[in-house]
Amino acid sequence: MRICCEQRQRESGRRPAYCRFVVGHGGPGIAIGIMAHNEAESIGHLLDGILRQSAAPRIERVLVMASACTDGTDEIVCRYASHDPRIELHADPERKGKVHAINRFIELVDQPLCIITSADVSFHPTTVERICAPFSDPAIGVVGARIIPVNRPNTFLGFTINLMWTLHHDLALVTPKLGEICAFRNVIDGVNPAALYDEMSVLFEVEKRGYKAAYAADALIENCGPGNISDFIEQRTRWIVANLSVEREWSVRTTTLQPTMVARAAARYMREDWRHLHWFAGAALIELWARMRARVEYAASTRRRFQVWRPIASTKLTARSKR
Repeated sequence: MRICCEQRQRESGRRPAYCRFVVGHGGPGIAIGIMAHNEAESIGHLLDGILRQSAAPRIERVLVMASACTDGTDEIVCRYASHDPRIELHADPERKGKVHAINRFIELVDQPLCIITSADVSFHPTTVERICAPFSDPAIGVVGARIIPVNRPNTFLGFTINLMWTLHHDLALVTPKLGEICAFRNVIDGVNPAALYDEMSVLFEVEKRGYKAAYAADALIENCGPGNISDFIEQRTRWIVANLSVEREWSVRTTTLQPTMVARAAARYMREDWRHLHWFAGAALIELWARMRARVEYAASTRRRFQVWRPIASTKLTARSKR
C-alpha cells in the first residue's frame, strides 16, 4: 500500500506527532530533505547511510520529496517509513522541478538546521555531523560539502570528472560554493520559484539575512559522474546555464566561470601530473565547448527546460558502485 505522509497530515488536519521526534542530543535538531525523481536504484542506500550517521540522534525528520516517481521509489520510502517514524514520503504526482521540491520542504519543516541533498549520492558516516559543525559559529548560515566522485581516474572521462570536482574543491576553499548538498539555518521562507540554481539560491536567501557561508571540506559526499562524454557535456552545459543565471540575475561572479581562477587552480595539477597533459587539454576543450553551448542555450531556451532537467541515467550508479 502506498503511504504518503503529506496525505496523512491533510487527513488528520495537523502534522504527525513524530514531526518533533527527538532522541537526546547535544545540538540543534536537523531536518533532511531528499529531492528524488525515479531513484529506486539509490534511495534505499542513501536512507541507510543517513540512519547510520554519527549525528543520527540529532536528525529529527527525513523528508523524501518524490517528484512523479514511476519506478518504485515511493514504495521503497514507505517501507523505510514503516520502520522509522522520522522518514516521510511527500509524493508529488507532477514533476515540477527541484526548486519547487525545496520550497515545499522548507514549508514543511521547523527544525533549526536543514540539509537538502540529491538522492543519487552517498553519505560518509560523519557527513551530517561535519556539515553542521560550522553552525557553532552564529555568523554562519549556510554550509557546503566536498563531493568525491566514485569514477576511477584511470580513463579520460574518469580523469576529467575527478579533475572537475578537485578544482571545485580548491575554488570552494577560497569562496564557499555549494553543489549536490547544502546545510542551512531554517531562517528563510523559500527561494525564488523561477531560480535555475537551487543551492546557490538558498545561499543568497540566507546571506540576505546577514549570515555568512562556509565550506566543510571534511564533510564528504560521494556521487557518480556521467558514464559517457555526451552525458558529461549535457551535465556541464546545464550547470553552466545555472551559473550564468546567477551572474546575470544577481549581478555576482561565480568562481567556476572565472577563467583565470580555474586556470590557476588547474596549473598546479598539470605540473604534478604532466604525463596526462593530453587529458588536461581534452578536458579543457570539452569545458570550452560546454560553455559555448550553455551560452547559446541560455539565450535561446525557455527556463522550464532547465528547471525540470532530463535525468542522466549514467549518473545514478553511486549506490551500485558502493555495493
